[in-house]
Amino acid sequence: MHKKTDQDRLSEIASAVQRNGGVSIAAARELGVSKDVIHRALKTLGISGKDLVEGRVAPPKREVLPLPERGKIARYIFTAAQSNTNVNDAVWENLTALAYVYEARILVSRFTYKKEAYGAKAVKPGKAATASDMADLWFDARIEPFVYDQSLEVAPGLVWCGEMQISPTAVRPLSGLDSYTGRASSIFPHTKIAMESVASHKTEATKFMYTTGAVTLGNYIAKKAGQKAEFHHAYGGRLVDVDSDGNWWCRQLNADSEGTIHDLTWRAKGGQVTEGNWGEGVNWGDIHVGTVPTEVFEACWGERGMARALRPKYQFFHDVLDFRGQNHHDRHNPHLRFKKYLTGESDVLGELAQVALFLQATRVAGTKSVVVDSNHDNAFKRWLREHDYRSDPQNALVFLRAQLAVYEAIYDRNEDFHVVEWQLRKIAPELSSVRFLRCDESFVICPDANGGIECGMHGHLGVNGSKPSVHSFSKMGRKANVGHTHSASIHDGLYTAGVIGSLDQGYNVGPSSWSHSNVITYANGKRAVITLWGGRWRA
Repeated sequence: MHKKTDQDRLSEIASAVQRNGGVSIAAARELGVSKDVIHRALKTLGISGKDLVEGRVAPPKREVLPLPERGKIARYIFTAAQSNTNVNDAVWENLTALAYVYEARILVSRFTYKKEAYGAKAVKPGKAATASDMADLWFDARIEPFVYDQSLEVAPGLVWCGEMQISPTAVRPLSGLDSYTGRASSIFPHTKIAMESVASHKTEATKFMYTTGAVTLGNYIAKKAGQKAEFHHAYGGRLVDVDSDGNWWCRQLNADSEGTIHDLTWRAKGGQVTEGNWGEGVNWGDIHVGTVPTEVFEACWGERGMARALRPKYQFFHDVLDFRGQNHHDRHNPHLRFKKYLTGESDVLGELAQVALFLQATRVAGTKSVVVDSNHDNAFKRWLREHDYRSDPQNALVFLRAQLAVYEAIYDRNEDFHVVEWQLRKIAPELSSVRFLRCDESFVICPDANGGIECGMHGHLGVNGSKPSVHSFSKMGRKANVGHTHSASIHDGLYTAGVIGSLDQGYNVGPSSWSHSNVITYANGKRAVITLWGGRWRA
């Protein structure tokens, strides 16, 4: 090493020591050399590891993007790129084409991944690091004009964490980052598409954490961690729209195996962007009829709402019946029962009539309405099993008539009988076109897209009778769209919608992670979570 005169190599070693906090042994691992080589190089430069250690009292100041002019929309596309890896040509072509049409600025965060540390005896035969992996650090030249590796305030309450380095093999890339940006929502560069809702005070907007997906090819170590990560490697980015008032909307741009990217009714394919590409399905957040704010209803089903703009083949309703009037949770609360009596909320037939009116008002030409079997809908069945009609004269007739229908169905061996469907069709026979799913009934859309997406689960029934959780559902190996939690999220192939009803249902006291969020599924099986802000679903 004393004979080494290549200044670039010496600088490279010094930089590695600096990145590793002055620890020579860590730098040696990174460079694939011995610790003695590091020490001799530093001696040649006349410095020590400690000389290279820097520090600061506070993080670097975050740049703040200006808001667009009044009436204008600013758009940004955030994505990630891996070191020593080529860009996916088709994805990059379509992403840049979409950015051109949207007049969006692309920002790419770079991250490093050290494959060369694993030799031929550490991985599957024939899967050792390539010459490209062993080369000095490099990035695809096409991303260079768009690189932004710093923290950036995109809009009030939204931060791009371009400085973050998260291993591409991280199973839960957002783990531990809940408070990283304080109260602001955050976008982190990572190869996986993920989303988390973070609880906030009920007087504040819900905080979100997002990842981006990547524009570089899958390039992983042929060991368990790398092979798992390659399976979940997602191409694309995250689109953010910002209006002049500082409101922002954020959506996933998830490319399929051919690099095609759908966004709302737009499609980028082969570098060409076309409009008029309608959605396959919308999984609305849990409905809870009687609590839906007017501006939310208009944003979803109004003249300029999501349903009419996206024209999906299917729309899925979860917890369409709230059953607030006689819910079993309130049975032993005399104060709340008296309040409901005064406000007229204890009328079961009146609430069922509201549901019928809602299902009629949300009809969209060319869209099939599907009601998913849900726990709040099933509260009606539980009421029939447990309630004493003799102490409830207001609801005695609807109780006895429904009870008789249930008993007659049992007597007739009619296993397909659905008492909620039966009651709603009695109120409104024109609901014959609405599909009511039974418990555990499957409804798969986009079956040709890697097995399709299950839309028949509400999310209230856990695996093997256990308590339900998004983590257990995500292990099923079947992509699915669910509801129930009211907290929007993306965990591997599981997308969870939020709530369409009020963000304050009375029983959710304390901090909340609920939001007015829906899941849109495109014709190619790719999905996005669309969250409403201020009664609007897009800028």
